[in-house]
Amino acid sequence: MNTAYFYLTEEGGILAERLAGTHPGDIYGKDNFKENLRKAFSEYDYLVCIMATGIVVRILAPLIVHKTSDPGVVVMDQKGQHAISLLSGHLGGANDLAREMAAISGGDPVITTATDVAGELSFDSFAKSHDMSIENISTLKHISGALLSGRPVTVISDYRFPELTRAAEKGKMKLLSAKDFRRPLEDAGPMNPAVVIDEGLVLPPDDFSPVLYLRPRTICAGIGCKKNMEAAPIETALREVLAEEGLSPLSLKCISTIPLKAEEPGILTTADHLGVPLTVIPTEEIEDLDLNSLNIRQSEFVASRTGVLSVSTASSYLASGRGTILRDKVKFKGITIALSKRKL
Repeated sequence: MNTAYFYLTEEGGILAERLAGTHPGDIYGKDNFKENLRKAFSEYDYLVCIMATGIVVRILAPLIVHKTSDPGVVVMDQKGQHAISLLSGHLGGANDLAREMAAISGGDPVITTATDVAGELSFDSFAKSHDMSIENISTLKHISGALLSGRPVTVISDYRFPELTRAAEKGKMKLLSAKDFRRPLEDAGPMNPAVVIDEGLVLPPDDFSPVLYLRPRTICAGIGCKKNMEAAPIETALREVLAEEGLSPLSLKCISTIPLKAEEPGILTTADHLGVPLTVIPTEEIEDLDLNSLNIRQSEFVASRTGVLSVSTASSYLASGRGTILRDKVKFKGITIALSKRKL
């Protein structure tokens, strides 16, 4: 996460240096201030502006798009007495950044998001801290609204998290297993709000309303392909295998392959389009695997071309941190796809 500090006064510059000494970042002064701030909005994850709030609002207002993409913006006075979370408090991390900046300066964080003020769990912050994708973020406000109004929320997941357990103990949430979600639920009427934390589960219509879907990023896809394979068939094949396993593409943690295929345009484009990193697994690590004990299918033909007996499955397994192999290689024309799941 990269940070930019902006200041307009000498005292503000001293504070910026002090803050950057603990939380490193680039520091900008008065020269080309407006231009630099506007440019930084799209280039940095965090902006810390040591100046009047109004100045920041007037400059950044035309650039604001959505909380899923805007950087976290914190505004501070030049004495560091207050650190205001101005923009993207949860997903952008401005609330946590405000607390951090205040801790460094000795001031007070100013947090105004309703769930934080009320001491309720914020599921966008929760998703970010646990590396989850939010599938339908427009529903988030309804879940937060339910919690703020005192309505309990049903959380359906096979994962357990301490913060959810604490909320359940206080009667604010009901925890159900995703494996048992089809059982008749005595108190699950059409108006009962729910949060699903699962890589692919979709609830039957009308069981709950509204439903927020959080997709843990736990799936590592291994890909092998012929040279110069186009991206479209690779992505189509990957999506097909994910669908067969009942997994959302939003649950992808990474795409993996071997060094020989690391520069394949089709694989690189697929990873970029799906918004996940490409993990390149050294062939030596694959050679050290006991493929037989892992029940990974092997191919002498593949070995003659790549130097290893397995590309897609072995690379997905290692990329997942030696997690669980969900799908051994699936063959398509010139493409192989495999899926493994890392531990959350």
